[in-house]
Amino acid sequence: MRYIYSTLIILLFPAIILSCGMWLLPPLEIVSISTENNITIVFSSQPSEVSIKKAFSLTEEGQTVSGSFLFNNKTVIFIPLNGLRVNHEYNITISTIAEDERGNSLLRDFEYRFFTKTDTTAPQILNITPANENDLTIAPEKITITFSKPIDTVSFERALSISPSITHVLEWNTENSVVDIVPIRPLVGGTRYTITINTTLTDIYRNALLTTFRSTFLYGLDRDPPEAIVSWETPNGTSDSLVPDIVNQGIPSDSFFVIEFDKQVLIDAIVGFIQITPPIGFTVTPDLVSRQSARITLNQKPEWSKNYTLRLRSGITDTFGNRIEEDIFFPLVFNTEKHRPVTFVGGVLKNNLEYAFINSTTDFSSITLDVIHFNPTNQTPVTTELYYAFRISDEAASISLISAMQAISITTTNACAFISIRTMNFLTPADPEFDAIYAMLDDNGEGKLSIIKMTIDIENTENRGFIIFSIRNDISDNFGNTMVDSINITLNKQ
Repeated sequence: MRYIYSTLIILLFPAIILSCGMWLLPPLEIVSISTENNITIVFSSQPSEVSIKKAFSLTEEGQTVSGSFLFNNKTVIFIPLNGLRVNHEYNITISTIAEDERGNSLLRDFEYRFFTKTDTTAPQILNITPANENDLTIAPEKITITFSKPIDTVSFERALSISPSITHVLEWNTENSVVDIVPIRPLVGGTRYTITINTTLTDIYRNALLTTFRSTFLYGLDRDPPEAIVSWETPNGTSDSLVPDIVNQGIPSDSFFVIEFDKQVLIDAIVGFIQITPPIGFTVTPDLVSRQSARITLNQKPEWSKNYTLRLRSGITDTFGNRIEEDIFFPLVFNTEKHRPVTFVGGVLKNNLEYAFINSTTDFSSITLDVIHFNPTNQTPVTTELYYAFRISDEAASISLISAMQAISITTTNACAFISIRTMNFLTPADPEFDAIYAMLDDNGEGKLSIIKMTIDIENTENRGFIIFSIRNDISDNFGNTMVDSINITLNKQ
């Protein structure tokens, strides 16, 4: 038994020593802190310089502050690089990384918040004129806001917003506690204005407004229906207004339309009040910011010189519930000379000493190729001339020769003849053939005359069949104007 007792004493002895060590070496503590000019901290024992530099941080309005340290026994002094500035909020943090020279650390992170402000009370808005939710029949000369204390005027300019926006100047009293917002231009009647001041507003001590302030007033009770002005515009900036109930002529084919209202309307629903007849596809793009205009873009090119009507249906409503009571009609004609489409006047085929005419009136009429000139037994191509006359815009130079080469073709059936186009060029008024060919055509159309001369090879046969003269509608002038429809004229070759 004596042996066992001695063994227990020996085993328990290290635990007793450790317990005493914990009692003899207490944790590092912060005894006092001072923030007069610099940051002075007194610890319960001499701190480790390396650990303090790692554990210590100082922030000014959330931004880390740089500085230097002085160590004197248990006292640590932190000197901010730019000093402690007036009217700011600071936070000191010392983490448990901090130790004394014997390795004892703080039990928990230390945090300390202090202010260099002489005033920490948040500013308030005491009054606003016109008062919130006021309905005014006369426009106010100014909007006056009264604060509980002097305000940082620069922060007020950042915090203020007025909707819809107005051009204004600010006039402050001598203490910067009252401000007048003075409109430079007259306010718009029938409009509700909203004044908002957000929490970026601060007083001269940098104390911020606690919650966003908002106030509204209505100027001018509106009982009048909205009025609409409609105009056409082109991509190059040309524009003109449309007049209701009269034929608006000279509208370019590449125009879009703009509807502008004298006040805000329920613009989201505007597409349901727009109609174009005869029907032509269009897209409506409302201005969802101003809510006072919409753009109508045609999805296809309108027919030249055709009568259309743009109709605004009754029922368009403004934000006060006033409605347009009657439909508004705008007759339209897209007939600018520059956009005149290409039209086929007719053709002349030289048939030895005679001529065969090719136009809409000769469709399916008979033609007999001169058998002496175009001998069906020789099986040899004979060259002759074919002339096509077109009317184009007076402002255009000519038919596009490239488009003509692609759009013009001649086909036959039953191997009645074999025809191919060899060359193609323009006749000018100076060419002797010009007037002679034009005289053969039944033409009293408008626009410039453009005649294409083609040399073609014809190999005649004894078979009967059809000769089909085709012109696709993508033939164009140098402006890109094309024919409305393709043309196929069939002659019955005997």
